[in-house]
Amino acid sequence: MKKTLLIISILLFCLFGFVNWSNAGFGITPPDIINEHLVPGSSFEETIYLTRGDPDEELTAQVIINDSPIKDWITIEKGERFPLPKGKKIVPMKVLINVPSGAEYGKYKGTITIKAVPSKNKGGQVSTILAGTVDIELLVTQETFSDFKVKIISIPSEIEQNSPLVISIKLENLGNQKTRPSKVHLDIYDLYHKKILKSEDVYQFKGWVEPFQTGIVEAQSLLDLDLGEYWADISVYKGEEKVDFAKVYFKIVPQGSKPVSKMRRSLFSYFPPTLVEFISLLIVLIIGIIIALLLRKKPRKRKRKI
Repeated sequence: MKKTLLIISILLFCLFGFVNWSNAGFGITPPDIINEHLVPGSSFEETIYLTRGDPDEELTAQVIINDSPIKDWITIEKGERFPLPKGKKIVPMKVLINVPSGAEYGKYKGTITIKAVPSKNKGGQVSTILAGTVDIELLVTQETFSDFKVKIISIPSEIEQNSPLVISIKLENLGNQKTRPSKVHLDIYDLYHKKILKSEDVYQFKGWVEPFQTGIVEAQSLLDLDLGEYWADISVYKGEEKVDFAKVYFKIVPQGSKPVSKMRRSLFSYFPPTLVEFISLLIVLIIGIIIALLLRKKPRKRKRKI
């Protein structure tokens, strides 16, 4: 009996003395990638988060794209080996999937194995090798599907008087067709958000967001407001459905009070907004060139008569 206990004690000592358990708690979130609205030639990306409970040493993530019909469709943005830094509990991993233009319609499956392996050997000490998998399920279809999610609604904090209000909407396109909102409803209130000064539906937008991508579209509204402080209530619609809302504070400031950007100040990147400004700039340049040539022209010395 004593001999048996001695053997067990030695085994436990070896196990806990030479194996590093500090990397326990390795996780993968989300554990799968599912997209049921792909069409041939489309592409999308998904971010997987690798997590560790006690990141007290640097490890290396080793990614293995397992054999499947979609193996060549999958790319890891960081490559198939990248560091899991010491002290960092969460490391993002972006997975890019490109469906070939000649892909046949149907369901496809694949898997990715992710291992957390030691970056360096530590004098005979054996570190735990942790691993997990990401399951991929795709459907390539000929059916169109349109949907989006609003990420951010924003307007400038300061708007020059008589300038349009530009509404920027950041969208994540969840469908397989390019998309944008059907309309934006705008209500302008006074500083105390009691009196409504303007109410408008905006149907015209600048830009589209491509399938499975994230991008920005813009809408504009002409303002006729005095200098002061206001609130804008902005509602975004998908068809007849209101899908998001934002209440944003802004100021109307005098024209010309906002600083001109460095790019606009640069002569070589300056594009005048009107024909009058363009002609004025051209005249100034011509006059400047003439003056420079006159200043460089040296008077001829007259020969003295003997």
